[in-house]
Amino acid sequence: MIKNIKNLFDQQGFVRIKNVLNFRDDLKPVINDIEFIMNRVMHNFVTSQKKKKIQNYDFKKKYTYLSKHKIPELDQFFNIRLPQNNINTNSDFFASQSLFNLITNKKILKKISKILGCEISSNPCQNSRIKQPEKFLKKDFNNGLVGKTPWHQDAGVLNIKGQKYTDLITCWIPLTKTTVANGCMLAVEKSHNLGLVNHHTGNNGQVEIKGKEAIDKMSTVPLEANVGDIILLNKHLIHCSLPNKSNNFRISIDLRYNKSNQPSGREPLPSFIVSSKNQKKIKVKNYKQWIALWEKAKHKCLQRKWSYKYQLPTFKGKKRDLPNIV
Repeated sequence: MIKNIKNLFDQQGFVRIKNVLNFRDDLKPVINDIEFIMNRVMHNFVTSQKKKKIQNYDFKKKYTYLSKHKIPELDQFFNIRLPQNNINTNSDFFASQSLFNLITNKKILKKISKILGCEISSNPCQNSRIKQPEKFLKKDFNNGLVGKTPWHQDAGVLNIKGQKYTDLITCWIPLTKTTVANGCMLAVEKSHNLGLVNHHTGNNGQVEIKGKEAIDKMSTVPLEANVGDIILLNKHLIHCSLPNKSNNFRISIDLRYNKSNQPSGREPLPSFIVSSKNQKKIKVKNYKQWIALWEKAKHKCLQRKWSYKYQLPTFKGKKRDLPNIV
């Protein structure tokens, strides 16, 4: 186990910590819930005749079948936040007791506290990702939830207040072993020292670093991880994820945390205290209270029909473009 997490985090912009979580107790319940959602999607979108054929498929084969079934925004059923746009009363997202347990997991919070201190809030800038082998993907190849993600900084997808005032940490959790072959993250070493750089909408419609070509001359490191490990990322660390060139799925969850009493950068989505020296400050103590926060946030977003926005490009002009900084 790493002894000085904060020093390593400050030096590298990330830290990999092994054997933090237990697969049976902490992670398998999440996978079970993903499978439950998959079965619900199957019953809603697949004909009765075909259900009999696929209901006994394993995880990989069933998800692959559904992904070819032209189900609108299939990935959103498994994502752990509201969709960014086109919010309506039926907007779905993946929320379960197992996810709430993971967000409030004391083993995770203990590691986060080494960097942020004891006053910690859950940040709603969170995602779950089911990455199929690239050969199964077509139009979704450049969708960051199911395919590869471009070079970016996590601060780049916060609003202006979040970019300026929020000490954000990403806690990246693999639910399957993650390697270069199946699309692990790739990080630019010590790039967090550059601060926030300019982001824009790339050719594939995803948020990415402007002038990303400069990364070709920078040192990168693959962030491989085993099940049970966690990877903590600085909000300014430049990173991407590789395409899944293997025959297996890569499943992961990225949770985020910040110091309490700071903006989340995703208002009005729910941010709530998960750790404090004063236990009275912890108001959200169970799954039902957590879900209620998300439903309340959804209703706030109905009239405007979007849940969050961030400024693109991040900066005017070219001064903060990556080639002009490195």
